[in-house]
Amino acid sequence: TVQSRVVRLRGHHRLLASASVTADGGASSASSHHLLTTTSTSISNIKLTSPSLSHHPTTQPSRSFWSSSSSQEDDEPSKNTVKSPTSLLPVPPLTPSNISATSLLSNSTITSLQSLPEIKSALDILYSTNNHPTTNTSIEQVHSNLQRARDILQSIPELHSSTYLISMDLYTLSGQYDLALENLARYNHHSLQQKGKNKRTLLPHLQFLKAKLYLLSGQFTLALSEYEDLLDTMEQRVQRQLKNQQRSEVQRGVSVIEGAATLSGVGLTKLLLVLHQDSTTATAASANEIIEAIETSTEMLLESRRDALRSPKHAELAIDLGIAASISLTNLGIAHCTLLGNKVKSIELWKQGLDMLDTILGDAMNTAMIIPRHKFIWMESIRARLHCDIACLLLGLENDDATKKQLEEDTLKHASEAAKKGLDIYDELINGAKILRGESDGSDDNAQDGNEDDDNKKEWERILQEEVKKKQAEDDEDKPPEVALSPLWIDYHRCESARALGLVAHCYAQAGAAVTSEGLFQSALDASSSYPFGQSLRSNSNVVVVDDGKGIAQSSPNLGLIARDVRLWYAMLCNNWEKRKGDADRLLADAQTIDTEMIFQGYSSEEEKKRVSGMISSLWLFSPLDFERK
Repeated sequence: TVQSRVVRLRGHHRLLASASVTADGGASSASSHHLLTTTSTSISNIKLTSPSLSHHPTTQPSRSFWSSSSSQEDDEPSKNTVKSPTSLLPVPPLTPSNISATSLLSNSTITSLQSLPEIKSALDILYSTNNHPTTNTSIEQVHSNLQRARDILQSIPELHSSTYLISMDLYTLSGQYDLALENLARYNHHSLQQKGKNKRTLLPHLQFLKAKLYLLSGQFTLALSEYEDLLDTMEQRVQRQLKNQQRSEVQRGVSVIEGAATLSGVGLTKLLLVLHQDSTTATAASANEIIEAIETSTEMLLESRRDALRSPKHAELAIDLGIAASISLTNLGIAHCTLLGNKVKSIELWKQGLDMLDTILGDAMNTAMIIPRHKFIWMESIRARLHCDIACLLLGLENDDATKKQLEEDTLKHASEAAKKGLDIYDELINGAKILRGESDGSDDNAQDGNEDDDNKKEWERILQEEVKKKQAEDDEDKPPEVALSPLWIDYHRCESARALGLVAHCYAQAGAAVTSEGLFQSALDASSSYPFGQSLRSNSNVVVVDDGKGIAQSSPNLGLIARDVRLWYAMLCNNWEKRKGDADRLLADAQTIDTEMIFQGYSSEEEKKRVSGMISSLWLFSPLDFERK
């Protein structure tokens, strides 16, 4: 059973961790760097990193405020060093719905593909390098162009097969998952026939992508099958790794993040299957099996992070493990909430996730490690979700039977604080840091504590602004090139901010400020319908219109659930407002349309009139590929 394999894997984890600590103790400074890529002397559990994370340079940190430098092959890299693939294309958004199969393409392949206008137009749409160029070029036209390019590249197998990954990402962007899976299968078929392909590294990535596509489309049984197959393969590799470690043989092992992602995948797909059928049918055994898988994943990440922190050379790895752990703690809290109804445990886990994010920043400062800009934004988005999860639970909005009774004053206060923190983070993710915009953080509640504290705060803000300006004005000749980020980062966060707006609005409604609440709900509706390549909802007739314009995200059940929930919460306000029942009915009808026609069928419960909890909008099935952006 899955549970027995999880127990065995945990035992292997302990053996490898204890053996590797002993091996690490006698390693020289030169060989200790190699500990991350060898099985016999890895410093934790199964191998700590994937290949692209296996090098952690000791070069001096960048002087930029947020460094976006990628790992280099030498301590003193040449200026003529070939750029990494992510310096050729913007970094795609790291979100719960992210796929980005094109991240698998090498830098030389991307350079060659971009020489064809037909492919460049597709990449422009995927990475929004021309500010969402769908107004000039339809998705259908781009697919036609890609087919033409595919015919041209027929005699160049590597480039020909790569076009299927681009098609896969395009179909995913518009929510056409069956076609995305078909193109993934074609890429798999063509690439495995090519000589020189590192199939041992490529196959797990492709299987993670396939499993996530199944999950995003609501095909949980098929997703579970893929994750269980990954778990079988991983267990076999771990057993070989243990034998090779005893023989002092070097062989590619299993990374901690790969193992944790697989266990999370098993646990979360089982969780979604239970929620889809009916949460009341979950037996104690199945609930424990789900919790056990996600819990083991979390423990692996936390323990491996502690091991990585023993050496400054592994500071970058410790950041990745910490980010993965904060995601896993988010997932674990949602499992406790939706399966067991244990709100106290859920909030405890989410606060642990927030503490982990704070610890990552503190450790980075202590080791003079500059966190790459995209990873910092990634961390902040996780932080915002955790605050929103806490607020949602305190407000009793975690399920369809949301409480309508008045909350206690203390509970409402804590919920308001959490929701406001989440909203503030989204504001900075969308518009930039407030302090750099010359704005205060809005925390005027403590002004009565005295002018001295207020003056000190303003002085620190002034000093920080001056330091930032100095850094920006410094000679940046030696500064690594800034890693470009896809505009879709902001688009996703703007859409996701609807949840924080809705939670703050609900807090105002609970406090009796109905007018303020309605204004925030209107903003939440606008934000939830702002995603490019979205689906428009005609509220007067509840008709879904699919186009290439902005609307409710077609490619993200997470954002779809948020769009549904803010309409449900707004309807609650209107129902309690005189002469607004018509508006409430319209909002409820819109929410029902989103639930049944716009969120994929697997995300709607089979039980009649029962909606799946909106808490799962924060679930994240991460994969090793998420951590290989540079």
